[in-house]
Amino acid sequence: EAGTLRRRGVAGARLVALGARGGDGSVDAEFLKQVLREIKELVVLQKSEDETLMRLVASMDEVLVEKNEIVVRQGEKDSSMYIVAEGEVVLELTKAESAGPLTRPVTRGGYFGAVEVLGKTPQKVTARAAQRSRLWRIDSNKFDDIIFGGAQPAAEAVDEDEDGEGDEGEDGGSCSATALREIFIVSDSTAESAKVSVQTALRQFDYCLQKTCGVNRTVVYRFVRTIKEVEEIVGRAGEADALVVFTVMETNLHEALIAACKKQKVEYCDLWGGLLDSLEKKFGAKRSGITGRKQAVNEEYMKIVKAIEYTRKVDDGVLPNAWGECDIMLIGPSRAGKTPLAFYLAQRGFKVANYPLVPDEEAPPELFKLDQNKCFALTINPEKLRAIRVERMKQFGRSNTQYADMSAVKKEVSWIKTFYIRKGPTWPVIDTSDAGVVETASRIMEILDRRKGDSLAAAYVSMD
Repeated sequence: EAGTLRRRGVAGARLVALGARGGDGSVDAEFLKQVLREIKELVVLQKSEDETLMRLVASMDEVLVEKNEIVVRQGEKDSSMYIVAEGEVVLELTKAESAGPLTRPVTRGGYFGAVEVLGKTPQKVTARAAQRSRLWRIDSNKFDDIIFGGAQPAAEAVDEDEDGEGDEGEDGGSCSATALREIFIVSDSTAESAKVSVQTALRQFDYCLQKTCGVNRTVVYRFVRTIKEVEEIVGRAGEADALVVFTVMETNLHEALIAACKKQKVEYCDLWGGLLDSLEKKFGAKRSGITGRKQAVNEEYMKIVKAIEYTRKVDDGVLPNAWGECDIMLIGPSRAGKTPLAFYLAQRGFKVANYPLVPDEEAPPELFKLDQNKCFALTINPEKLRAIRVERMKQFGRSNTQYADMSAVKKEVSWIKTFYIRKGPTWPVIDTSDAGVVETASRIMEILDRRKGDSLAAAYVSMD
């Protein structure tokens, strides 16, 4: 069992003796600032001023742990982030379907708890010291106070504008780039449909998020079962000035949620309310109020199952003799996102094969015997590809390999572009550098549909 963690705040020493060597922790200031700036889950830090980051650094607590001591446990309500300064910590993720925990070592400059500190959620992993280690910790309250609490009111922001006008919205106000805009998603089921809908809608504000629209934080409450839970969630939303977006089917909970929002003057959006009202009119019947849905085992469902099985069987370039059966063939360098993209498409009924290109290695002839309209070429910029590979190597405790060497990666990407021109001149080339799986899959499906004609020609009947 873990002993008591020893923590000491060194804010004063750090600021007084910035850059000094010694055991007081002051030497870590610049190191911590650099790590904070590079945390990919906390985009708001990448846009923060150095002064703000140094305030965050100054608020952090030092944590000393002995070998085998536990820093945090998976599921623990400790919404803090930790950065490793010395030693090694092993992160353990336990999944129900796994025989044992999945592990990953984290050494100097590594971190865990970034999502937790932003979303104020329980820890996703157990962190255990592999040796005597020194870490720095920031809790979510301090993080919010420094990053979001300093946002100026609209009037003050306008006063500071050089021409005295400021950037105004429809209501005449403006906001800081770090102003926190919270959205609470509430569901009596998995909340997946609501979360996807909100994420899709938020893309319409990419141009101003972390700029003039502030910073978004989404908190998901799922499997809500009681009116007491509903009232507490709405109470929290009122305190946070959050927008409540919900998909609640159970009638009593649905009514209680709307009533609570109206009573506490909390802005809300009943995501399915309008659709269900329209369906009631169309069918001349009332909604059942039953939570969740039963998956119909029909022809469409079995098509998806077969597509997933096929995609698993031919993943990573194996079984070229089976490629003729595929609906889509993905070609691209290692770590360009072929496998997750393939399985995402498979879950939509496409049989997907993929082939990882290796410079100067002859591609199997089966690749060129395929209907070339099935082929899609993936590309990625060298910097992004190297970053992904470096992270991959860290998971295996390796570094300094040709696989992630910048000059080697640049040559590889250049070779691949030439390969596409010579061997696949008709293949659509899709850049995955700044595109997620969903966006890339949508692009592929759009290309396939447009080959049939317009959206009318590409329409299909869903059996679900």
